[in-house]
Amino acid sequence: MKNIRNKHAAMVIGLIVTGGAGSVYAQVSDKGLTPAANTYRSYQNASIVRDSGLSQPLDLLNDFYPAISLTAAKHDNVRRRPDLAEDDLKITAIPSLGYRTNIGRHKFYAAYSGVYTFHQDVEQEDAESNSVLANLGLDLSRRWDLDLFGGFGDSFEERGISGGRDFVGYTGNAFDRGPEQLEYKAYGADLIFGRKIGILKGVLGYEYVETTFSSDDELFQFDASERDRESDALHLDLEWQFGARTSVFGRIEETETNYFSAANQLDNTQTDYLIGLRWKPSNALSGVVGVGRSEKDFVSPDQPDYDSSVYYANLNYSFSAFSNLQFAASRHVEEPADGFSSYYETDFYGIGWNHALSQRVVLDAYYKWSDDHYNIGREDSFVDWGVGVDYVWRSWMTAGIYYGEIERESNFADIAYEDAYIGLRFRSDLRSLFSGSRRDEVEPASFDYPKRTGRSQ
Repeated sequence: MKNIRNKHAAMVIGLIVTGGAGSVYAQVSDKGLTPAANTYRSYQNASIVRDSGLSQPLDLLNDFYPAISLTAAKHDNVRRRPDLAEDDLKITAIPSLGYRTNIGRHKFYAAYSGVYTFHQDVEQEDAESNSVLANLGLDLSRRWDLDLFGGFGDSFEERGISGGRDFVGYTGNAFDRGPEQLEYKAYGADLIFGRKIGILKGVLGYEYVETTFSSDDELFQFDASERDRESDALHLDLEWQFGARTSVFGRIEETETNYFSAANQLDNTQTDYLIGLRWKPSNALSGVVGVGRSEKDFVSPDQPDYDSSVYYANLNYSFSAFSNLQFAASRHVEEPADGFSSYYETDFYGIGWNHALSQRVVLDAYYKWSDDHYNIGREDSFVDWGVGVDYVWRSWMTAGIYYGEIERESNFADIAYEDAYIGLRFRSDLRSLFSGSRRDEVEPASFDYPKRTGRSQ
């Protein structure tokens, strides 16, 4: 579901936060190219990445949270084709709206996020994404909480992402069809112990996710439906806070994935183990690191199982009140999205920098590396970097210019591509505009670290 990042339902609150004029716009993983498959279970939703945020409440003020982001970029290779570079103007609009309120001592949050893309010449690439998510936090007692969450929506696979559909072997009207469409629905619950008190916290949770794909090309509708699947996940998290700003956490999760196609041999059970540390030794430095192991066992004896170490790190360092450095790294395994492999493993590294050149001018830059290792022997590598400058016109609005490049190499023929783009962007936190004097209210401290309405991160 990750054009939902650009996009995403899983990042709805992140979209609202990034609409703010004065905040860091996104973590490194959310900048530029999506680092993993464009499905509901992707990068930010991978078990290795859902470190310890599950025990955190949805910490927002009671209010509406409208935001919008607009970009207009000229791409050298807008469809990221390996054989023919087509330049085009791509316009993207990302509206979002969240509402947070209290029902007695319980908390409720609902959000909508949309992504609409328009192309000046290659109109068949136009696509849209819509998602609705909700979270009900029940305060059961002084020690116990219950979070109920759910969501549904539709999205599309962005061209040239990890595991996404390529132009290899296409015939007939393949070049005239648009991006692959997908629909999803998800629901679940987290039973939380000790969120409000104590140094020991625990979460027992369940989530169901269903994802279905569709192709607008009659020749490939069957291939699209081969990836339709559902998953049931059960996880247990424990967190021990042994300092004012330091805690260790652990996670065990088992996910059973079943494909709808009777001819498919990809049904599997994945077990994830994770242990990590979250700390903030100073106001300048904070971070989360985790290491663990993922095992994927297939029902079919003809499919190779997966067993490997995994890791996750997200570090933030502020040189000053005006300059911030981010670092991210991870390894995790993904379900197939290319129609040929059984799974692929993604190694990701990224670094980003945000610096206020003045009270109103903000510079941001990032550089990312990503390697995908498929079980069929395919090896893809990505280099993705960009730089931008934004001007803070008002407390609720920024506008700027940005430039970026993406390059993918592969040992499989006709998959590599390059794309460079330059564009204008506009972001607005409409809550600050509509709220009048309330725009000066200080959000809770955790507002700087957006949490999904899904697994109560």
